[in-house]
Order: sequence, then C-alpha cells, then structure tokens
Amino acid sequence: MSQNALHLLIPFAAVSSEAAAPHLLDLKLPNLRLLLDRLTLVNSDVGTDESFSPPHERALARAQGLLTQETLVDGYIPWAAQAATQMGLGNAHASPWGWVSLCNYFVGTGSMTLEDPAQLHVTEVESRQLLADMGPYFVEDGIHLYYVEPNRWLASGAPLQSIPTASLDRVVGRNLDAWQPEGQAAAKLRRLQNEMQMLLYTHTVNDARSRAKTTPINSIWLHGTGALTGPLPKVSTNINIPRSLVDAALKEDWHAWVKAWAQLDATACADLLKRVQAGEAVTLT
Repeated sequence: MSQNALHLLIPFAAVSSEAAAPHLLDLKLPNLRLLLDRLTLVNSDVGTDESFSPPHERALARAQGLLTQETLVDGYIPWAAQAATQMGLGNAHASPWGWVSLCNYFVGTGSMTLEDPAQLHVTEVESRQLLADMGPYFVEDGIHLYYVEPNRWLASGAPLQSIPTASLDRVVGRNLDAWQPEGQAAAKLRRLQNEMQMLLYTHTVNDARSRAKTTPINSIWLHGTGALTGPLPKVSTNINIPRSLVDAALKEDWHAWVKAWAQLDATACADLLKRVQAGEAVTLT
C-alpha cells in the first residue's frame, strides 16, 4: 500500500445499541457498498464494547505507526506522549504522559455519567486559573501539568506509568463505574481525582459559572496515557477521520446517526469510490 494513499477511517461506523437496531433498516449506503465490492480485506480488529481503547483509536494508532497489533495494550495508546513530543516539551520520551480533560460528572440515581467536555465551553482564563490552583496537588504526587487548550491539559510523571485509561469516546454519556482505572498503581490517581472534585466544588471559577447559570466543572478525566517506545513516527496527514457519527452515537440520537451516515456516503465514501475507479490506492477502515 502506498504511503500517500488516502485513508478514510470512520469511527462508530457500526453500533451495538439495541435502540439503534430499528434504525439500521433505514440505512441506504450505495457508495459504501460499491466500495466494499472493490476493496480487499487486509486486516480485521475484533474487540469488545468493554475495551478502554475503541477500535477507531486502535486503527489510527497502527496507521500512524505508534503501535502494532502485537504491541498494542488496551487503554495504553500514547496519544498524550505523541502530542507532547510534537509540542517539543522537555523529556517527552523519558516519561509517560496523559491527557487531563476538565469535565462534568452528572450524578443520577445510582450512577454517575460523564458529559461531553466540549459542551462545557471552558474559557482560557478559567482553565489557566484552575491549572494554577490544581497543579500543586499534582506536583505533590509527582505529576506535572502543561496547559494546551482550555478544556484539556497534558500531564507527565512516573505515576502515569502502565495505567490503562478509557478513551473519552468510550465514556461520554455512560456510567463511569466500569471505566475507572483499576489496580494498585491507579489508586493514587483515583485519590487525586477525588481531591480535585473537592477543590472544584467550592472553587471561584464554579461560583462564577453558577452565577452565569453555566454547567460547573466538577471533575477531571485522565485518558490517552502511555509512553513512546522509540522515535516518534511521522504522523500521516492523509487520514480522513469524520466525527459526525461519533457525535450522534454518543448522544444516542439514532435518527441523526442514520442521517450522518447518509451524508458520509454521499461525500467521503463517494470521493473514495471515485479514487478507486480512477485507479488510485486507497484504504478504508
């Protein structure tokens, strides 16, 4: 396969929700069907709904050369380490990294659900103030935080070593009980998370958000943990990863999911089909 071949990677192309089943009958994808008739299967990745790393992230990690099928460990794809290296942060290869996302836990009857962090609309001023106040707690546990963007920071330190964490695409909108990191190594991080929840409960940032009738920032989610095992591979720029199905699936809006699939079929899939018909090498995941 050519290294310059266009790769279309479609997250949440299939869903296992029982509520989605009736909507599958409405799914008409003529361009995808023609594509599948013309392409040859070269790899299958069979996982479960309970894996910390969803299949589209496993596929992307392999496509970018971060991991191979043999070296991939569930929940330990070094997305944060990749970003830290690209940003030129010191000793990016010498330490494990993770993403820290600011988020809101919705507490329901007998369950706690993580809402989509993107919907919090955290400002840079809020984020930097929280980072200044939360950072010393992390440092006490040997973890250093780095501002990247308002709703997420990078974290680096030995306590992040070998702690699998669940992707945000796994946990948004779902009960968090099954997705917390387990084991003795993760106990320190769970304690730190609890401390941050107590800090955030009375924080001035949330006081201001409450007055503005804005959803509070009441917790953090650690994800994308891992360490690079060698030089950072050159990141492919020819991978198209549409997110429209993800957004609909996480909201369990199956009408929107079917509509988004139809749009993808008419655009991205149609484009890939034209390339195949023109003799170009392409990849579809």
